[in-house]
Amino acid sequence: MQGEHGINVDKYTAIAGNYNIKDTILITPDQIVFDLRAVLKCRWGCDYSKSRSIKCEHHGISIEERKQMIHSYKQIFLLHNDNARVLTLACLEMEKELYLDGYYFAFALRSCNFCASCNAKEGKECSHPEKVRPCEEMFGIDIYQTVRNLGLPIEVLKTSEDPQNRYGFVLIE
Repeated sequence: MQGEHGINVDKYTAIAGNYNIKDTILITPDQIVFDLRAVLKCRWGCDYSKSRSIKCEHHGISIEERKQMIHSYKQIFLLHNDNARVLTLACLEMEKELYLDGYYFAFALRSCNFCASCNAKEGKECSHPEKVRPCEEMFGIDIYQTVRNLGLPIEVLKTSEDPQNRYGFVLIE
């Protein structure tokens, strides 16, 4: 199947399938819901908010600039899975393949779960800074409302046994 601007959706869906991703959907920036409260939760409600981490750097980019960046893209792959680390690996692989196929501005938005044991979380230097991508909340994305609008499952986790519906974005030029 060809997406807008000739993107081979089947190829990238197959890449996600190699990681057992539950859903891979091509969306537009207009389907993403932004809410400044997502940034509030990112800055003060996250496990990493207690310490300065490479995962949390905003690099001086304002929320309006971040929103403008996302709206500069034409299409976005939304990936859904229950395993955070696998989802991160799939998003990074898809970003790499898109880049190699000529989509040189392809970029993943996904809270980093690349390493099984995170040095940054322990206040140490990141082992793979080239793999770190900004999380969606840092960009002001309301993941809950975005995926609910698309008919995908997501609920607040009440126990560690609750099904985890994790989402990541891969921006395509």
